[in-house]
Amino acid sequence: MSGFAHFEDRPQEGERRRALRRVMRLGLGAEGEAVTVRDISLTGMLLETSAAMLVGAGFEVELPHAGTVGAVVVWNCGEFYGCEFEHPISVASVSAARLQSEPPTSQKTPAKTADPIAELRALNADVEEISARLDRAIDRLSGR
Repeated sequence: MSGFAHFEDRPQEGERRRALRRVMRLGLGAEGEAVTVRDISLTGMLLETSAAMLVGAGFEVELPHAGTVGAVVVWNCGEFYGCEFEHPISVASVSAARLQSEPPTSQKTPAKTADPIAELRALNADVEEISARLDRAIDRLSGR
C-alpha cells in the first residue's frame, strides 16, 4: 500500500492550546507538507515524509469511516515514522484508506500460461504468502 496525504496546521479558533495542532489528510492537498502512507493497520501506520517529527509528537489523522483520529509517533528512521493510533480503528476504515492508495506496481504480475501445473504452483505460492501475512497479523493482534 502506498497512498498520498499531507499535513496541515489546524487553525486555533477558540482554543486555549499554545501549540499548533497538526492534522494529516489522505489525498493530495494544495498546501501543507507531503506525506506518503506506506502502510496502515488497525493500530497504526507507517509514514514517509521529509517533515521532521519527534518521537512522542502527536497529530490528528482524518480517515474515511473513522473521522479524526489521534496518532503519536512511536519510532523513526530517517524519513520513515511509525505511528500508533490513540484507539484502534475499524477494519472498514483500514480498507477505505487502502482503497485510496495507489495500485501496487508488482513485479509478480500473473502471466497467462498454457501450463496449468505452473499456474497452480504460482497460485500456491501466493496462498502461502497470504497465509504467512495473516498469521503475523493475528499474532500482533493477540499480543504474541
